[in-house]
Amino acid sequence: SDEAGLATPLALAVKQLGSPSDDEIERLEEFVDESLYQGNSTDRRRFLQSSVDHAVRLSMTFWSDEMQRQGSSQGRAAAAAAPLLAQTCRRCWPDRCPWNECWSEQHSLESWRAYNYPHVTAVYWSLYRLGRRFRPARVRRHGWRWYLQRALGTAMGMWEHGGEVFPHEQQRVAGRAWSKVGNGQGTAQWGLMVGSIFESLLLDLLLEGWANEAAELQQVMERRVHRWLSMPFPYGSEFAWDNTGHEEIATWLLAYGHGAQAAQTADAVSAYTSLSPHWAYCGSPAPRGGLC
Repeated sequence: SDEAGLATPLALAVKQLGSPSDDEIERLEEFVDESLYQGNSTDRRRFLQSSVDHAVRLSMTFWSDEMQRQGSSQGRAAAAAAPLLAQTCRRCWPDRCPWNECWSEQHSLESWRAYNYPHVTAVYWSLYRLGRRFRPARVRRHGWRWYLQRALGTAMGMWEHGGEVFPHEQQRVAGRAWSKVGNGQGTAQWGLMVGSIFESLLLDLLLEGWANEAAELQQVMERRVHRWLSMPFPYGSEFAWDNTGHEEIATWLLAYGHGAQAAQTADAVSAYTSLSPHWAYCGSPAPRGGLC
């Protein structure tokens, strides 16, 4: 996820399904209500996800002109809370920062990157199962239906809000919207890291008898599968050099009976992975961070 702070709740949520802890579950539910989901709050900026349309912002972290001023209250607070971030941003703000550092608040609130939606879906789905599959239910703040609805809304939000990887610079400067956002364009058409959670969600919607909701999600996923099958190589991610899409693509191809294409996706991984059992040997992928 673009929001690095989401990694811990994601891991903690999935962990509960095999080794639940009441204290950890309470912390997860607190995280959902106070940091993740906007709920009835009118302050969108305090939350990762909107309660209006399930849009997931890029990150809770941002930089500003006020933080840039070392003597200001915000500048002192930022330096105390995140000294390395302050050191980095004060060297490059406002127009010399790399694309992945020191985002403005406006940029942090953008919701176009589909990659950010499976992680949030997995948190809700895990809490749904803790409320539905355990007796007594292990969740307290919301019922299992609420968590299942949030998981579904987030999965559909991926399709609704996903868009181009980057806007044209002139559009960013002018403050205009991108030409390709929503309806499966841009990042929403590719496989996503942790995207296999969508199949688990679909199966549970069917199991619960939520036929209309399941049909809506299934239609979206089938459109994505159709896109992959139209390609000479049925795999891909938002970046040509990335391999994060392989997991979800293979999952859905197998689910819809396209075994040969799923095998081709797995073969692609084997082709660029060294036979030596060591993470540092990457084979042929471009040497970009995290690909090994």
